[in-house]
Amino acid sequence: MKIIITENQKKSLLNESIANKIADSVTKMKNFTKKVISESSEQTGLDFSFLLSWGATLGGLMIPVSQFIEGNHPELSSMDLSLIIIGAITTYYTSNKKIISKLLDEIKKRGLIDIFDEVLSATENLKNVFLSFVESLNITVNRMSNMLAYTFIIPLLPQLLEIAQSGFDENLIRSLSMRLAGYGVVTISSTVLKNLITKIIKRFRS
Repeated sequence: MKIIITENQKKSLLNESIANKIADSVTKMKNFTKKVISESSEQTGLDFSFLLSWGATLGGLMIPVSQFIEGNHPELSSMDLSLIIIGAITTYYTSNKKIISKLLDEIKKRGLIDIFDEVLSATENLKNVFLSFVESLNITVNRMSNMLAYTFIIPLLPQLLEIAQSGFDENLIRSLSMRLAGYGVVTISSTVLKNLITKIIKRFRS
C-alpha cells in the first residue's frame, strides 16, 4: 500500500530527521568527552573536570583528532588514545604548565611522544583550517578561546550540508539553534548560534 504525503509533510519529516542526527552528534560529543577525561584522569591522577565547562565544544575538536589517531595508529589502546587526545587538547584549552608537564611525562613514559608530536601537528592544522573557515564567514575571532567556542560545529557540518542541499529553512535553523543552546553544551547564545548556522548553510549553497 502506497502512502502519499504532501511536500510540507515530506519537508517536516526531513527536518525532524536532521534535527535528530544533530542531537545524536551532540550526545556523542558529550559522552566522548567524558570518556576521554575519565580515562586520562585514571591514568595520570590529574583532575581534568575543568574541561567539562566547555561542553560539546571540547568534543567537537576531540572527535576529529581521535579519528586521525585511529586512522594512522589503530594499534593504540583506548587508554593510550585518550592520553594523547587529552594532551593535544589541553595544549589549547589550558595554560596550566603543571598539568601539561605531567601529561608530557606520562606520554614519554609510555613511549608515545613521537605519536603525540604527530597528533599535535595535525591538531594545529585542523585548528588553522577551521579558523580560516570561521573567518571566511565574516565572523571575527580575536582570541584562541573565542575560536574554541565554535569547534562544536565541526562534527555537525555533514548535517548542515544536508540542510543546505535540501533547501534553506529559517524555521529549522531557529529551532536547531534554540535546541543546541538549550542543551547547555555550547558557550555561545542561540542568537549567535543561529547567525553561525545560517552563514554556514548559505556558504554550502553558494
